[in-house]
Amino acid sequence: MIRLSGLFKVVAVLMFDFLVVDTLFHNAQAAAAVTGVIALYIWLGEYFTLFREGAVRSDKLPQYERARLEHAKSQLIKDVKRTSSADISGLKVYLIPGDSDMQATAYGFNCISVSKGTFDNTDPMTLNAVLGHEISHTLHLDAEFSRAVFATILLACGTISVMSFVFMVIIFLIFFVCSLFRSWLGVMAFKGTTKVVGGMFQLFQKGLVVIYRTVAGCVNRAAEFRCDRYAAQLGYGVQLAHFLSYAVADDPRQMTITEVLYRSHPSTAKRVARLESFLRDETRPVIRQKGGHK
Repeated sequence: MIRLSGLFKVVAVLMFDFLVVDTLFHNAQAAAAVTGVIALYIWLGEYFTLFREGAVRSDKLPQYERARLEHAKSQLIKDVKRTSSADISGLKVYLIPGDSDMQATAYGFNCISVSKGTFDNTDPMTLNAVLGHEISHTLHLDAEFSRAVFATILLACGTISVMSFVFMVIIFLIFFVCSLFRSWLGVMAFKGTTKVVGGMFQLFQKGLVVIYRTVAGCVNRAAEFRCDRYAAQLGYGVQLAHFLSYAVADDPRQMTITEVLYRSHPSTAKRVARLESFLRDETRPVIRQKGGHK
């Protein structure tokens, strides 16, 4: 059920892409081709990223690292099955040997990774907490959805660039036909007109990017809260809160409004506060029940 909601988001974006291209060019084959390229990017994008980061799959690692990651995966399969009845037996866990930062990543299509820094500086329970957070991303197809939206924005920006070029050609032909190039006034009018039109299209592009980055930031922050909560539901809330407290330190300086809007993760303080609130809510019924027995 969780995967279906994520799949619906991705399919909705692909359908939107198809309809937009078909509306612009009145060609269903071209729309299908463009949508197919975007779908291919959604599918293969994870492998390009894993290759670029030098990720090594757990079954290709030395014995100690392989055994530890496989043990974590085995335990998480049971935890996820117990909590949400989802089957993550196809999960592929990678290690980034050259990354000393404390982080982990979900790439989509059941692929997640942990950095060498996280692997070396976490105990088994905390490692499970970090992986559990990333598993929620994979279950909701967050990475696939992000790639789909990113490709759509690129498509929109490319379309605006093409339209800008077409308008420039039309303006040139109009001035040429009217023979306004015989005077400096005509040349200046042509340059001024193209500058205004080009500026308008650039403004459209920048506005689209600003909207995308702002909305994407809000969506990603909500997803982070949801994944934190999921890791807590698996039984690793305390460990995840501890990991966030020492591994994901907030920037002490005052952020600009742009940084606040564009940041893709909530502040560590807010994430820890949400986790602590969730853990308190989870333990209250138990306390009441014990009090009732007394």
